[in-house]
Amino acid sequence: MSVDEARDGAALLSGYLRALRRHARLIISLPLVFGLTAMGANLLRRRDFAARAAFLSTEPSSASGTAGSLSAIASQLGIPALSAIASGSASLGPQFYGDLLTSNALLHAIVTTRFDASSVGEYDGKPFAGTLVEYFDGDGKTQGDREIDAMNRLSKRALSVTVDRPTGVVRFRVKTKNRRLSALVARRLLDLVNDFNLRRRQTQAGAEREFTATRAAGSLDSLRRAENALAEFRATNIDFSRSPRLATRESELQRRVSLAQQIYTTVAQRYELASIEAVRNTPVITVLDPPEGLVAAMPRYTAVISVAAAMLGFALACAIALYRERTPAVNARSA
Repeated sequence: MSVDEARDGAALLSGYLRALRRHARLIISLPLVFGLTAMGANLLRRRDFAARAAFLSTEPSSASGTAGSLSAIASQLGIPALSAIASGSASLGPQFYGDLLTSNALLHAIVTTRFDASSVGEYDGKPFAGTLVEYFDGDGKTQGDREIDAMNRLSKRALSVTVDRPTGVVRFRVKTKNRRLSALVARRLLDLVNDFNLRRRQTQAGAEREFTATRAAGSLDSLRRAENALAEFRATNIDFSRSPRLATRESELQRRVSLAQQIYTTVAQRYELASIEAVRNTPVITVLDPPEGLVAAMPRYTAVISVAAAMLGFALACAIALYRERTPAVNARSA
């Protein structure tokens, strides 16, 4: 950079500074107005309350054992499709539950549930009683449109889900402007996840029970045929120890009876286990962090917002000041 260019740059900068000094009142007042306005608006805004909860899926060992045994039996019986279904449904990963929390089925059940959060304290937010469709004041001409809009607002603004893959813990947060409402919505989500698991397990166990009932009847018939064949052979061949061919035939029939007994016993046991699972109603998720009593008031970040607004006001004041200085100069050159 030459000396002349440096001198021109310094002169230009000096001109800018003189222009800003001439509009010092604007430079000071506009950032103050912006900052104080943002501070007042933020303080008047209702505070958000976040209810946090965490759970871990605890499928009973009998359920996964039943599905695994069913898979093995189906493979032995030559039904690969059922074997694949049983193997895949034995357990569900934590990511599944993370996606389940934001699924349309659960979101719709949440926004159409009526909550009573009218009994709150002075610092717990505005009292509310009704559905989340009414809380979010969903847009739409029909009830369905309003419910869809409420579902979108809930999933994007009020609900956040994180999944810890190494530990399998699913954590989620519900944020509303009512402390009790946040806790009620979080609890409802936990109940819906547990209900889904119960229905899934009972439906799966019911299908297993039907399959094993059919196979138990078939395996019992096979066992009876094998036993009848062995009894008939022994009745017609009283002394077969001196004939290697007859002894081999007797051993073969005995092996068929033993195999049929094993298959029938296994299928009958699985039928009983599936019957128990079909009516089991014990919880299948372990709640690590219940939402009740853990609802925290979210910070408003008033200082950060005020400083950002003041900086915006300062930039705007500088632009206005420079524009006012530039306009007379442009008019003078035009004249």
